[in-house]
Amino acid sequence: MSEEKGNGKRTENQGIRMFGGGTKPSGGFDPNKPAERPKASDSKKPTDRKKSGDRKKASELGRNASGATKRIAAKNGGVSKSGGAAKSSGTSKPVGTSKTTSPSGRTAGGRPASKPQNAPTAAKPFKAAADSKSAGSSEIGRSASSANPPAKTEHRSRPTSASERIAAKKEPISAQRPPAASQERGKSSAPAPAKGSAPSGGFQPRRRKVQLTAREVALNVLTGVEENNAYSNLLLNRSLQQAELSPADAGLATELVYGTIARQATLDYFLNLFIKSGVKRLNPWVRSLVRMSLYQIRYLDRIPAHAAVNEAVEIAKKRGHAGISSMINGVLRSVLREGETLSIPDDLPTAERIALQHSHPQWLVERWIVQYGEETAEAICASNNEAPKTSIRVNTLRMNRDELLRELETEGRSVRASELAEQGVIVESGGNMANDHLYRDGRFSIQDESSMLVAEALAPEPGMSVLDCCAAPGGKTAHIAEKMGNRGRIVANDLHEHKQGLIAEQAERLGLTCIETSVGDAMSLKDRFEPASFDRVLLDAPCSGFGVIRRKPDLRWAKTPEDTASIAKLQRQMLAAVAGLVKPGGILVYSTCTIEREENQRAVAEFLRDHAEFVDEPFEAAALNDLPQAGGAGVQILPNQFGSDGFYIARLRRRG
Repeated sequence: MSEEKGNGKRTENQGIRMFGGGTKPSGGFDPNKPAERPKASDSKKPTDRKKSGDRKKASELGRNASGATKRIAAKNGGVSKSGGAAKSSGTSKPVGTSKTTSPSGRTAGGRPASKPQNAPTAAKPFKAAADSKSAGSSEIGRSASSANPPAKTEHRSRPTSASERIAAKKEPISAQRPPAASQERGKSSAPAPAKGSAPSGGFQPRRRKVQLTAREVALNVLTGVEENNAYSNLLLNRSLQQAELSPADAGLATELVYGTIARQATLDYFLNLFIKSGVKRLNPWVRSLVRMSLYQIRYLDRIPAHAAVNEAVEIAKKRGHAGISSMINGVLRSVLREGETLSIPDDLPTAERIALQHSHPQWLVERWIVQYGEETAEAICASNNEAPKTSIRVNTLRMNRDELLRELETEGRSVRASELAEQGVIVESGGNMANDHLYRDGRFSIQDESSMLVAEALAPEPGMSVLDCCAAPGGKTAHIAEKMGNRGRIVANDLHEHKQGLIAEQAERLGLTCIETSVGDAMSLKDRFEPASFDRVLLDAPCSGFGVIRRKPDLRWAKTPEDTASIAKLQRQMLAAVAGLVKPGGILVYSTCTIEREENQRAVAEFLRDHAEFVDEPFEAAALNDLPQAGGAGVQILPNQFGSDGFYIARLRRRG
């Protein structure tokens, strides 16, 4: 697969150095040298050569010589350099003036009042040097200008504040104005700095957008997950939108991200055979790059091994240096020389072998061996590394499943009916179903097969009152509304306010009007609604998520045994909190997307022990009739059984 190479080169931060390469802006000013005392000859005008000594004395007084101008004026007999009489100190200053100007043409602060004619123009590296005032901002300069108006070719700095602009209107306007671009409000009138120097006034040129390749996008996502514990799916979606890759390259980036994360333990085992210091000691981006490259070599048949190596070396040169690229090249070519001889030893302990062979945390493999046995535990781990299926649910208010199958086949998609869910359709090929016009028209929703069984277990009927305690993003809520024929009342509650919009969007697209959204903690629902006020209550509880690892591969590395214990405690509390909202004879459904018995069968067993008014009740699902269960209430669907998500569903009826 050919890909365009992105630029990838780091550019020097233009804000660090004022001028690049030792160059100076026009006028010869060098900000890296200490300021020198200006020479008298630099500021002399041709008509004022005799008074250069006075100007020098005035400049020597410095910024804090508050009485300098009066003393100089007194020494000269009260006459300004231009021949006009100096104003008395009792005369009020013009509007907008705040500083007096010395006969040398400098303010009391030491700044020039105006630029001498034909004076060299300096770039403005500091605000102090840039804030020059017009000649009309001082008393002496004001009287001098009235007696001897300046020549039209005289350069005047542009006023920068409102008060200075008001004062400047009273002065003759220079014929040589700054460029139009510099006359915008807040812009400097100083000329642009020399080529290679940093622009003044805070302006930064727009940087050209660097086009990234699929591998570079994948590397950035993997590094973000590694360094910041970011969610891979969220970071990948955002990165793909920004990169604007072609569909083929976006697919490659997605495969590289999810595949590398899923096979991380296996990849690290092999890499440690060739990296003396160990893969964990590498810089995060280097570690992600070498993992991603090995994943292509070992698991992707359609990418030539030499292409994966070459691309890795090129990326390493862009992001690092020759030493890193050489190391990566050596490691990957060593892997190629070993070829198929690289394998996980068969004589390892069972849990360790399964963990390395199928890339799962060993502690998790050990738990599943205890719960389901070695054979089933290994089958679960293997299925978690398979690509997830695309399944959709027909909106029975607008068409039936057979009609949807025919419509999709007409579009050229490969589809079949689900064996697990009555309203389910499996899409074998056909691209992103969210882009299909039938989806936009509300003919179907995208939902996993196992998740569709939740509404079947709840068995809602038209006209009922239903509470969905943890509803976002709204897939199960919409399914319930469709089974009710859009007649009745459904309260779709979720803890997060921003997810309320997701539920409303689902309902609007599907044409469902019986859903009302609510925001709040499920633990407090008992305080917001009357006891025994709902015919049906669904608690799709937060869980460890071990049933959806194939869709979220980083979950296996993010969770710990302690997480499972704390989540199980919360689930028991939530069950007890919402149970009182169920009417006598009504149904409470508890569901999770995990396969942990601590969160599923044991949680329900403790609930039934403490709430004698509830009883476990089986529900009809043809595909589950012959499904072996490990015991306890409810139904546990494992990811290796139907190729669907792992799911647990328990239907609990309140005694009448």
